[in-house]
Amino acid sequence: MVTDSAAGLVPDNRDTGPGGPGNFSRAATLPRRACHDDHVKAAVHRFADRIGDRGLRRAALVGGIVAVACVAGTLVLHWELTRRVDVDPVYASDLVLGSVWPVAGVVVVYQQPRNRCGWLLVGTGLMSVYLLLGQYSVWSAKVTPLPGSAVADWISMFGFGVYFIVLPLLTLIFPDGRVRSRPEKALAVSALTAAGGAICARMVVPGPADVDGSIRNPIGIDALEPLNYVTLVSSFYCLAVATPLAVIALVVRTRRAVGVQRAQLQWFMVGGIVMACALIGALLLRDNALGNAAFVVALLSLPVAVVLATLRYRLLDAEFALSRSIVLVLVVAVVATSGGLVLWQIDPDIAGSRAGIALVVVCVLSAFAVRAVLQRVIDDLWFPQLRGTRTLAPRISEAVSLSTEPRAALADLISALRSELRMPYVAFDGAIRTEVGHRPERVVTIEAIAMGRRVGQLEVAPRRAGDGFSDAERTLLEQAAAHGAMMAYAASLVAETEDSRARIVAAREEERRRLRNDLHDGVGPSLAGIALQMDALAHTLRRSGDIEYAENADSIRDRVRETVAQVRAVSHGLRPPVLDQLGLAEALRQLVDGLGMVEGVVQLDDMGELPAAAEVATYSIAAEAVTNVVHHSAASRVRIDVECDGQYLELRVSDNGRGLPGRPRPGVGLTSMRQRAAEVGGRVEHLAAQGGGTVVRLVLPVTSLPGQGKVASL
Repeated sequence: MVTDSAAGLVPDNRDTGPGGPGNFSRAATLPRRACHDDHVKAAVHRFADRIGDRGLRRAALVGGIVAVACVAGTLVLHWELTRRVDVDPVYASDLVLGSVWPVAGVVVVYQQPRNRCGWLLVGTGLMSVYLLLGQYSVWSAKVTPLPGSAVADWISMFGFGVYFIVLPLLTLIFPDGRVRSRPEKALAVSALTAAGGAICARMVVPGPADVDGSIRNPIGIDALEPLNYVTLVSSFYCLAVATPLAVIALVVRTRRAVGVQRAQLQWFMVGGIVMACALIGALLLRDNALGNAAFVVALLSLPVAVVLATLRYRLLDAEFALSRSIVLVLVVAVVATSGGLVLWQIDPDIAGSRAGIALVVVCVLSAFAVRAVLQRVIDDLWFPQLRGTRTLAPRISEAVSLSTEPRAALADLISALRSELRMPYVAFDGAIRTEVGHRPERVVTIEAIAMGRRVGQLEVAPRRAGDGFSDAERTLLEQAAAHGAMMAYAASLVAETEDSRARIVAAREEERRRLRNDLHDGVGPSLAGIALQMDALAHTLRRSGDIEYAENADSIRDRVRETVAQVRAVSHGLRPPVLDQLGLAEALRQLVDGLGMVEGVVQLDDMGELPAAAEVATYSIAAEAVTNVVHHSAASRVRIDVECDGQYLELRVSDNGRGLPGRPRPGVGLTSMRQRAAEVGGRVEHLAAQGGGTVVRLVLPVTSLPGQGKVASL
């Protein structure tokens, strides 16, 4: 489960449904102050509320049916005209814009009745009315005068104005029908103003009409003919300036969007890329069937993308499709440009020759090489989650295989997740906590469950304040949380095992200390006393002349003394006697006394009472480290330091010898040190000392140590 620490579930921007922000929603959708300030918007909202969703759907359906009927009527009239007179053709692209786009709008309105994008598409049905009235005017002018032909002639002058506004405006308001930023609002207003100016200019210029040069404006004024330049400039602004700027705004919004809205915008961008490529193909293949087909494909791609983005945005991986589409366009552009330059520089007529075939092969190989490079660049800049999906799994496998313990593997996982997905903060919080980055106020949490129980949670911060995560990113985070849960669970099992082993070892050492004390202070003296008594008995028997009994007493005395020696050996094996004789501090001082050529530094403070296991482990590891200094380091000085904070004891044995080899091989001594430390829940490290030499560092828990918080230098 993915939750937000500040507001429950992370919003996934599902604001494109009925009543969503930016649509013809009810009063709760927009702030009341905005509704009162903008009377036009308030009127639109009241009108939509009065009609209701069912009425809006019916109105859109009527508009779609009228558009399709007008296109059908256009085809019938044009077919009849071609049988009688010579007329200009009706372009398939105009028919697509007048029929397919309104039908796509009807589909969107049926799903989201108050979404302005759907109504904008339905509004393109005005193009079909323009086409029908244009053919009506041609029939009236060239075949038979018809009633109302003057009105048809006038509308034929400006009815194509929908061409100018639909692309920039749809790009700005998709997917929820709302223009967000001030620059986008200014761009939308300028495009509407330019389109309105072009339409108004065409209303009063004398002509001619686009459908046929013989049709003139019935209310046109000859003196206003220069206003045709207004139409030309306005159309250029809408199509060549406003539309590219709207595309740039779309790219910015797509990069910032998350959740459903991001997927919808990406589908729209895929449609836009297909449209751009098809338009380029139509320009290159002008005046033939392929060029017309490319133009039709261009106009079909965007409404299809809008329908997919609205209804089936989960049908395919939009990010994958968009990534590959961008790379494909760039590869084709790079290869086509380079190949064209080569042909222009060498010889345009090498097609079919060996040089031409070689050029094709080189271009194909270059395409493969360029594609791989561009794919990495696009994924890194635009789709970091795709790169993260591709590279995070190997990083997780590497963390699991190379880490020496689950805790380290979990830390590597958190670090990899932050670096691959470029997040400012990632943490795992549970029995084990690890984090990377600075924690902001708002984080998203994902439950980490392993073996049927909750072991913690994954905390991640969005890349920017106010952002969320897409569905693909959530899936990736949930998978990472599952991996982290298993690592944390394994780490908890390891910790429990180590704690259990440490308790067992501590109990063993305490029992050994008790047994040694009993043997040393109880059994040993008792046996020694028996030996003395037997010795006295043997002496008495000799004086009385009982030689045989005296020899038996001597034999018993000797056996008792052997037993005393064995008991002493057993007690020494249970625990180093120097610890009980001198204590740990004096025992450590004795280690560096009498080292011969090696100078020992000893400064001792009172360390208090330690658990038996801690004493034995500390002394044994220090003794092994000092032995290594004498035998292997060629050092002239050795120092032992102990630091204790009440919970952990840290022992450092340092020397000024030759230091560690380039590739140290663990011997019996190093292995035994690690094993002794692990038995009591501690760890041993072998480090290179500054200025040369070696440092053996032991850290082990001493929970029963009195908490002086002092540093003892031994």
